Parts: sequence; C-alpha cells; structure tokens
Amino acid sequence: MNLGFSQCRARGYECRLKDADRKGRDVWRVKFHASTRNAKGHLHLDFDAYSRSLLRVDEKVKARRDDWDDDRHKGRGKKKGHARRDD
Repeated sequence: MNLGFSQCRARGYECRLKDADRKGRDVWRVKFHASTRNAKGHLHLDFDAYSRSLLRVDEKVKARRDDWDDDRHKGRGKKKGHARRDD
C-alpha cells in the first residue's frame, strides 16, 4: 500500500484507497480515488507481488468543470407570460 500511496502522491494527487486485490498469482492491483484542487478521477497501479516493481499505470484524472462562474449563459432563459415583452 505504501508504494501505491507514494506513486499517487508523486503525481501530485490527494489519494484515497478505493480497492486493493490480487490479479492472478503475481500481480497486485491497487486502485485510488485521485484528486487535486482542479481535477478528480482514478489511478490504478499494478505491482509485481514478489519484486514490488511497478508494472502498469492507468491514470484517468480530468479537470473539473467550473460552471458556477460561466459567462456563456446570459439571463434566465426565454421570457414567458406577461413579461415576454420588454416595455
């Protein structure tokens, strides 16, 4: 587990352990929830069970969308009822 946490933190992520299990007889797969201030996703690491060497990295961390200050949408939508005409 320590090797997985160190690999995750070396990439600059805040890490939470999601799952750790053996894949086959000689490979450990360690899964993390990985996040930064602007991104979140997962990090999967495969380690050799005997030598503890890193075999594979599956890193899918994407930037979060900031819609709360998005300037693309102006107003509150289509006017309906008596307020549809601007007098």
